[in-house]
Amino acid sequence: MKQALKLDLAMEDLPVFFTFFLWSFGSGGQQLARPLFAASFGVPVLLISLIATSNSSSRLLTAPITGFLTDRWGRKPLLLAGVLFRGITTALEFFADGYLQFLILEFIGGIGVSTWTTGSSILMADLTTVENRGRVLAARSLSSRIGGIAGPFVAAAIGVAFGLRAIFLFNTVTKLIMLVILLRLIRETRPESARVMNREGTGVSWRTRMAMFLTRPFMLLMLVTLTQSMMSQGIFMAIFPVYLQDNLGFNTQAIGNLLTLAGAATLIVTFPNGILVDIYGRKRTLVPGLLFYALSAVLLTLVGDFSMAVAMVLVFGLADGVAMGSSQAYVIDMAPEGQRGAFIGSWSFFSGMGGVIAPLLVGLVAGGAGYGWAFLMVAASLVVSGIVMGLYGPDFGGRARRAGPAAELASFS
Repeated sequence: MKQALKLDLAMEDLPVFFTFFLWSFGSGGQQLARPLFAASFGVPVLLISLIATSNSSSRLLTAPITGFLTDRWGRKPLLLAGVLFRGITTALEFFADGYLQFLILEFIGGIGVSTWTTGSSILMADLTTVENRGRVLAARSLSSRIGGIAGPFVAAAIGVAFGLRAIFLFNTVTKLIMLVILLRLIRETRPESARVMNREGTGVSWRTRMAMFLTRPFMLLMLVTLTQSMMSQGIFMAIFPVYLQDNLGFNTQAIGNLLTLAGAATLIVTFPNGILVDIYGRKRTLVPGLLFYALSAVLLTLVGDFSMAVAMVLVFGLADGVAMGSSQAYVIDMAPEGQRGAFIGSWSFFSGMGGVIAPLLVGLVAGGAGYGWAFLMVAASLVVSGIVMGLYGPDFGGRARRAGPAAELASFS
């Protein structure tokens, strides 16, 4: 058990976990404020969903560019740029006086979000190995979830005391603190193989680069990513707060408490799941996580009071803690060492497509057929992706790694 709990990281790399806490601390508050602030302009639910879509759509171009640039210039410069960009846009959102201004700022801010999330995922790929990846990514998620628990709670109090706009300044302050930590305490982690591949005249061909994505694991992961996005971004981050406010009469504080509770549930299962990911492999936890997501979507159709809302967010938090960590390890396992930035950045592009499509799709169904049908559509999609991954998805790490190199190579066929 002691070996299972060890992260096998150098002491100098530990401050990176505080940056994940700070990012989620501010972004958790933003998650609470964003749909409610958009709704305050009197727009329909589809346009509220469009806010989340605009933030994700700007990542489509940014993510692959970020990935390639981290291989060429290093990880740290891109991390600094992402944090700075998001901090500036959240500060400007404090002054937004119309829906269109807010929409444009969220679109621009998505560039910073994409640069940070893509760059930090590449950083974690550099710091981890197949043997400890589940635990280290779980520690990252743990840091993020603690911030995600505290963020909505603090933001709700700030919103009640000073108004929703003040939450944007709260997010800006967290980004400023991150800049100081990145400048002073975070080292460059780009491997030598990435430096060699990006020297003039030694790069790999585009055909070789594209071959990385024409694999069964990658295709299956795209299906999983889309359905996860439908639940996490299409429902929970886009219309869930508005649904509770408009249909059930929940106030800002109650909604903030529910978001905090979901984060707490995720927090409890994140690190134990990371240990299981390293011991048994990625797929054996990913598939149950998808099915728990589906259950939470079904429970959302039954929410009629605060106690049912609590049950729903607890199941969602459990699903989030299990599925997200497993899918992240799955992605990094597939990334070639010399092209980690390019691979993870390109995967983030496809992930961003899910973030664009999912809120729009859920918003269209909710606006046309009602919230209940939207929730059931997402539940059915998650069940299908879980079954397909369970039947046809290869595994990485854990038992698959111990079976030997031949087993791992065969999983890419």
